[in-house]
Amino acid sequence: MQPPDTIRVLTADNVRLGYSTAGVGSRMVAQIIDNLVALALTLVAVVAGLAIASHATTATGSLYGALAGVGIALFVYFAYFAISELISGGRTLGKAAMGLRVLRADGSTADVGAILVRNVVRLIDVVGGIGLVVMFFHPLSRRLGDLAGGTVVVRERTGLSLSAAVASPPVILRTPDPGPPIDGIGLLGAHEHNAVRAFLARQGLQPAVRMRLAADISHRLFDRMQLPPSAPERMWPPELFLERLYLQLELRGR
Repeated sequence: MQPPDTIRVLTADNVRLGYSTAGVGSRMVAQIIDNLVALALTLVAVVAGLAIASHATTATGSLYGALAGVGIALFVYFAYFAISELISGGRTLGKAAMGLRVLRADGSTADVGAILVRNVVRLIDVVGGIGLVVMFFHPLSRRLGDLAGGTVVVRERTGLSLSAAVASPPVILRTPDPGPPIDGIGLLGAHEHNAVRAFLARQGLQPAVRMRLAADISHRLFDRMQLPPSAPERMWPPELFLERLYLQLELRGR
């Protein structure tokens, strides 16, 4: 089962990716940023239209010039969104700032048709706040333009750096003291070293389970190291033994 605000897509490499859909709040902030940019461009278009109309010699010419300016302004406003999403993979400046992106409802990249449809229907969405109402009640926060274009706005997936991908989990140690030299350590190799490290790096175990697992690993290592029953290491708490053994194996490997 997947959360209602998540969509999943199967890539060509048969890898299933999950995307969290953008909420109303983040989309509104992105819209405010985009409106500031789009309105600035629209203002330039309006000024240009008025400049053209001011050069008309008749009242009819002035009216046509003003109407042309309004038409150009509306075109610039809506073209900003469509062109931005077309050339930047479903992002506008506002969406990029909020880490959002437009995808098709199945998780694939939004094509030209889908982007054009969602932005044509934007005219209906912005009238009377209809789009905001629809987004509020839709489980994936889709507005009318998204429903018509078959699109959804999602949160961008965070990139994973190579260093984070290969970084080993930290080893949990209660003490940095390797203790006295442990007999038989020369009988252990990389396999045992890695096994001890994997145990010490494992998080989330219940205390009783961790204690039982530490005791089992310790007894196996006692036998591998051929420690006699009277060896002091057998008297140590299992986790303390594993920690000291790990530290001495680390020192040996340097």
